[in-house]
Amino acid sequence: MVKRGLGVGFLLLVFGLFGTSSLLTAVVKQNLTRTLIAQARVAEGVELKMAPLRLGDLLNGKVGAVEFSANRLGFAQGPVFSNVSFRSKGGQFDVGALLWQGEFVLQELAETHVRLELVEEELTALMRQDLPELEPTVYLKEGQVEVEGFLALFGERRLPFSASASLEKASGRSLRLAPLALKVAGVALWADLFNKYAPQLSWEFPLEIPWPVRLERFKVTPGAIHMEWREEARM
Repeated sequence: MVKRGLGVGFLLLVFGLFGTSSLLTAVVKQNLTRTLIAQARVAEGVELKMAPLRLGDLLNGKVGAVEFSANRLGFAQGPVFSNVSFRSKGGQFDVGALLWQGEFVLQELAETHVRLELVEEELTALMRQDLPELEPTVYLKEGQVEVEGFLALFGERRLPFSASASLEKASGRSLRLAPLALKVAGVALWADLFNKYAPQLSWEFPLEIPWPVRLERFKVTPGAIHMEWREEARM
């Protein structure tokens, strides 16, 4: 969903002054683009295309086909995504929220395809935010993740570690890092020690996207995670 006040003045302008579909669409497109940029903590290279709108569409809470792209985009406490591509055949929004709260809230989407990337630098920043004590650096390889950082072994001084890990889907909106092997100071930990310290590296992280979409599939490639999202199932 896209949230932010559109303003009573804007609503009056739309409902009272615009009589043609092209002008109405242009005004809505301009204001929704501004709203999206204002809501995001990072928004670079944002472009939005919309199918022609009619006044009746807005009054009934309907929006037609939408195409949206961004070079970089990130929301709230989530990661910053790259090469974002959003294509939808339309959706339903909350008319009451628009009229009384000045917010554009997407409730449901028709067939929708979203593609985006999460690069290793942004994944490192997110992991450091959640697990600062490890001072982690993430490296993305083909089908695998490697992590380096520092770990306090036996409660003593912190030692450098390196770990290989798999990445799995934890939910329709999150991924989980699962350690496969762990070395501390260059020495591979035997099973008992691995089982003791591996949980410190296990990490589930949310993918903050404020739209009614779910993660369908992803692929780990050198330098980036490529993700594909689809519309959430209709209630």
